[in-house]
Order: sequence, then structure tokens, then C-alpha cells
Amino acid sequence: MSIKTAFVYPGQGSQFVGMGADLMHVRPRLTEVFKHVEAVTGRPVIEPMVHGPEDRLRETRTAQLVLFTFGAAMTRALAAEGVVPQLVAGHSLGEFTALVAGGWLDLDEAAATVVQRADAMARCCHERTGAMAAVIGTDPDEVARVLARHPGRRDDGRPRTVVIANYNSPRQTVISGDAAIVEEIGESIRTESIAVVQPLSVAGAFHSPLMGSAQDTLMATIAGLPLRRGHTPMVSSVTGGLVTDLEHYRDALAHQITAPVHWTRTARRILGHRPQRIVEVGPGTTLRSLIRKIDRGQEIHPCGSTNELRAVTGTRG
Repeated sequence: MSIKTAFVYPGQGSQFVGMGADLMHVRPRLTEVFKHVEAVTGRPVIEPMVHGPEDRLRETRTAQLVLFTFGAAMTRALAAEGVVPQLVAGHSLGEFTALVAGGWLDLDEAAATVVQRADAMARCCHERTGAMAAVIGTDPDEVARVLARHPGRRDDGRPRTVVIANYNSPRQTVISGDAAIVEEIGESIRTESIAVVQPLSVAGAFHSPLMGSAQDTLMATIAGLPLRRGHTPMVSSVTGGLVTDLEHYRDALAHQITAPVHWTRTARRILGHRPQRIVEVGPGTTLRSLIRKIDRGQEIHPCGSTNELRAVTGTRG
């Protein structure tokens, strides 16, 4: 089945200071979404998003809510111009924005959950020093073989943890775990000339067992979320498949913080619907780049600024 438009939502790390400033000036109604989320959550969105500073916007507690709200506001701006998706998906945090865009969860419910998620993950980052790194230029199986060669325990006797956190594309894999072993493995990969390794600017070991206490904290919240069948089909980046069984999906969402992001599967599932275009709703072009590593011919539009919004909607206002 061919569809006209799919929306994809990026995750943490795509934010930058000043994002949204031009949009709020040209389309002041977007400010209503930001202010509404601020009122619902009691957390600032506009100030750190527009003015930063960068260190503040990079903080997990701030970054996740800002990105979620920005994506939700942009979705409304697109809908106001008649641009709506026939399929939605999100990378990690972006899945919560996709839930709202697809009608699976209300904005207020999702915003409150994002705040709890960010707080719980931030606490994990303080409890144990973790890190993430992108391995670029080899396949996930090779990365898994390298990880298997680095077992062992930390000085305090606890197991040293490192796992594959993101299957981003056939040639890009993200590893996550104890900071020391992530650095050790990265150096080993460089020394053996297996691939390029890029440390990621994140606060901790997301999508790894080191986020276990955060997952435990969120279990009750996810169990009580009023999920419902949405008006727009959604592909989950936890499973890489279409969401069909709500209770099965609820269980997957409850384990999202420690489970890997299967973006390669997700992208292939989206591409299997032969979309005329994919719109990356949010700042940056990270997902556009990853999807094009699978299908270089796919039409993909960024939508995170005034000019990009105009290009997607075909309007001048």
C-alpha cells in the first residue's frame, strides 16, 4: 500500500539553542502549545529552547520536554496547513511525540509522562557514570562480536555493562554502558581500524541496563496510561513493527528506556509503505540521514524552521 506522507520524530540530541524562535515570531499560535505544556508540567520550555544556555538545554530533564513539545507544536502547524500523516514513528523520545501525533495519547498525558521519564533517567545518570558512542562504517553483527570480547567486572565487583543501544542504520550502531568500557571498546575499534567511533554528547547510558531504576520508576505510569487506538497508524522504534495490540505495545513502551532502538527496522517498515514523502518533524536532519542510508532515493523533508515549514506546506505565511 502506498501512502502520501509519513512523519518521523527525532530523539534527544537533536536540540539546539534558538530552535523555534523564528517560528513563534511568524506563527504566534505555536506559542500557545509551548505555554500549555509549561502550564501542565510546571516546567519551562520556551526560555531554555530559545535562550539556552546550551548546557541547560543539553540536560536530560530539559531536553526531553523541549523536543517533545517542539514536535507536537510543529505537528499542529502542519495540520493547520492541511498536511497530515498517514503513518508516524519516533526515535526513542520521539516515540512519545508520535503517539500524540497519531492520536494514541493526549498531549497532556504524554507531556506528564515525558517529564517523569526525563527525571527518572537523569537520576540514573547521577547514580552511575555511563556513556554512549556511535560506531560508523560496519554492521551491527561486527559490533556485537567486539562487545563479546570485552567481558569483565569493575573494581567494585559489579559487572561491566555495555550493549548495543541503537540500530540506527545498516552501517551505524550506537553502544551504551559504563563510561570506562565504552571508551575502552571505542579505542579497540579504532586500533583495529574496524570503524569510526564518535562519542555522543549525552548524560548517561541510555537504552542500556544502567537505566534499570528509571524503567522501574516508570512501570506504574506506563501501566496506567490511557492508550487507545489512534487515528493514524504508528511504527514503534522499540519493536520496528506496526502497533496493533495495545497491551503488547504497552509492555514494549514500559521497557523502552532499557531496550535498544530498532530504527533500521522502523525505517524499513515505513519505506515498505512506499511513502511519497517523509517529513522529519523537529530540529535537525538526523533521521533524514539515517533513512537515506537505507534508501537514497526517498524524498525526505526536514521541518524544524519557518522556511522548512513553508517548503513542506507550500505556503508563504
